[in-house]
Amino acid sequence: MPLYDYIYGTMDKSSDALYETSLNKEEEVPHVVHLTHLTTPESIYHLWLGFASFASSPHISKWYMWLMWPMTLLSKILTWIYGRTFVVERHRFNKLSLQTWVIPKYSIQYFLQWHNDSINYLIEQAILEADKKGIKVFSLGLMNHIIFSPFGGALGD
Repeated sequence: MPLYDYIYGTMDKSSDALYETSLNKEEEVPHVVHLTHLTTPESIYHLWLGFASFASSPHISKWYMWLMWPMTLLSKILTWIYGRTFVVERHRFNKLSLQTWVIPKYSIQYFLQWHNDSINYLIEQAILEADKKGIKVFSLGLMNHIIFSPFGGALGD
């Protein structure tokens, strides 16, 4: 936690220089990208910086979640303003680099007809960006359940 090192004066003096040189480094292109979306406004707490207990039971509401609504609302506003796909996780396994990209849309928005154009645009832009970067594997985890079509058959994966 660099913030605590800064507050208590225990930060390494070379940290700022190291940070500046890291900005000049070429962006690492991952081998694999998984594109997903937010599920509920509270799903921000399921991320690595959130709480593991929330991620293990995502559909169970706890009383103390109401205390976190100001932060939840702020994150919802920020994703709405930012409005484009962002990297939420980066992993490296030996020489294999993986990233998770998130579309700033919630599950409920996939069922609202008037969101279709913006969702499709974000997905298309993410695929084009991955192609431009030369990413080898691109997976979609968007509404990853089967939707039965009224015309017969199943849609989705």
